[in-house]
Amino acid sequence: MRENLSRAREKFGFTQKELGEGIGINRVSISALETGKTRILNENLGKIAGFLGISIEELLLGYKPDPDSAGQLEQERADYGLKKASITAEYEEKLEAASREKAALLALVDSLKETIRNQEEIISMLRRRIPEEND
Repeated sequence: MRENLSRAREKFGFTQKELGEGIGINRVSISALETGKTRILNENLGKIAGFLGISIEELLLGYKPDPDSAGQLEQERADYGLKKASITAEYEEKLEAASREKAALLALVDSLKETIRNQEEIISMLRRRIPEEND
């Protein structure tokens, strides 16, 4: 931005002092902005662009943006938002399905554990009833 500021100021034939006086700051502050020793405040950004008769975008970018590209950017943002929403919804559906599957598997594990406990009890009862052959 600092190079863009310097180029724009020179393009319109203003000195640092004239630009500073035009927006209400001193020449040293303009010099510090152009050399990158200080950052521009938002309020001064608008003042500088207005004084030079250019848009803030032109001051920041160093060129006048194509008006059609702004519409394209908005369309890209809208498309991105739709795609993001679609992916998020798909992910949430898969997550919900996985959660249901997990619950079903846990119920199956509990059921199998109960079956094993029952079988172990049956085996234990049978062992008590049937004398071992080695006795």
